[in-house]
Amino acid sequence: MTERISQDVSVALKSFNELASAACPLALDTYQRAYVWGEDKIHQLLTDLTDFAQQTVNQPLSNKKHQQEAYYMGTLLMHAKTQGNDNYLCVIDGQQRLTSLAILYWLLKNEVPAHIQFEFRSSRSLVNIQQAKGAMSKWLTKHNVDRQALFAIFAQLRFTVISVTKEDLAFTFFDTQNNRGVPLGSTDLLKAYHLRAINSDDGKLDEQLQSHCATRWEAVQLHGKGKSTSQKHDFAPELFHYYLWRSRNWTGNQVVELESKDEMLSHFGEQTKSTPNGEVALYPAGQNQWGKTLRLTANNDFYLTPSPQQFGAQASSLPFALRQPVSKGAGFFLYAEKYAAMLNMLFYKPSLTPEINAMQVFYNEVVLSLSHYLQSLFRLCVLVYFDRLGSQGLLRFVLWLDHRLGAIRLSQADIRRETPLKFLRDAKRNLLDVIAYAYESDDVIQFLSQNDVGKIYLLNDGWEKEIKNNRLVQERYASRVASYYGLQQLTTKTPEFIDAYVKKQLAELNTAKNKEAIDG
Repeated sequence: MTERISQDVSVALKSFNELASAACPLALDTYQRAYVWGEDKIHQLLTDLTDFAQQTVNQPLSNKKHQQEAYYMGTLLMHAKTQGNDNYLCVIDGQQRLTSLAILYWLLKNEVPAHIQFEFRSSRSLVNIQQAKGAMSKWLTKHNVDRQALFAIFAQLRFTVISVTKEDLAFTFFDTQNNRGVPLGSTDLLKAYHLRAINSDDGKLDEQLQSHCATRWEAVQLHGKGKSTSQKHDFAPELFHYYLWRSRNWTGNQVVELESKDEMLSHFGEQTKSTPNGEVALYPAGQNQWGKTLRLTANNDFYLTPSPQQFGAQASSLPFALRQPVSKGAGFFLYAEKYAAMLNMLFYKPSLTPEINAMQVFYNEVVLSLSHYLQSLFRLCVLVYFDRLGSQGLLRFVLWLDHRLGAIRLSQADIRRETPLKFLRDAKRNLLDVIAYAYESDDVIQFLSQNDVGKIYLLNDGWEKEIKNNRLVQERYASRVASYYGLQQLTTKTPEFIDAYVKKQLAELNTAKNKEAIDG
């Protein structure tokens, strides 16, 4: 049964085998996300299907009605696509269910349904598919399932199929459709939006660029601390919600705790800039694009010494700035890749750069004892600083930043969600703005040193008497700080002491670096 709602949209109830034909098989478009179903959804699917199969088997032979009863599997969204001489039905919504059914089909019949020709470029998808296959096989064996009866259910599967003729219309449905699978998050939709924005008159070039960008997005998802512990880890939501959106929008006193999904999609979707296909707009600081130093020569002319320019494969070196306008299409993916790689380099991967390595030591030994909210603020500030000033003065900055955040930790037994917001919003100037407009590290340190928090450290003298009980979070943090600096009491951690400590640490780092160079 087919109902044509308009010239461009039709709705039909179809069986599993009627979804497509050999001449027009099912395929996945480039803006589809990875296959992500885990054991919980796999087990639920198998439970539902086997329960239905068992009910069918238990029916009397005279009861043909139930044996012909359909099993409804929800809505699918598709659009027709021609590539060269080949025609496809691209699955826009429903690939998670269809992929899971194809895996089950293979386990039961040792072949993939001929009309499902999904290609997964993502290694993440391939790993998840293998895990799903293993989970299904174990479940079927454990429950001693009649595989022949289960396979017969495929003839009874029914789907409501929405078919659209225009890709724009398909994306509109894709954005708004609520299916029974894993709900789409804002980063999933942003990925789809910008892959779709790669659109020129050269279809082959578009497909190549879309493939490259989809692969880069997969790399973004695997960054962060969870990448080594779980294949299902996705760093993209954390990257956009906790770093990119906040670094760009927490300005002045406009510091709000949470952004809505609509704000996220608007800021990184609709408000991005259109550029020629594959190109990315760059935004130099004022008139300076290449210069490192400028001097007036004896001949009364100017001599410019250019900065070293890295144009290799290191995404963290791409010439973007956090707060610059984001270009649609490829620019969005390169922008996301740069800052995912930068965060990975700063916090999740050992560094050979002395100042970054020194920062990581302090981060692991001290900052990780702060509350979750202060840790998040610390990482955000370090990202904004490194984006603006690089590693120069990084250790001094993080020790001064901790001096201020530590005063909050020591003065408040309960750190709440609004604590970092208040820190940024209620100051004379927003620290993120100060960093974003700084020309050298001293500009930021001068701002951080305006508030004398020495009294707070003085009031916490005697913390070592309570640390044996390991009760108070303030004392545990104070113990970490004292251990890092080699102090007996925190009253000696003055601004002068911090600066002297930084000089000593950097001197030791430079000595070690020179020794390595000589030995090497």
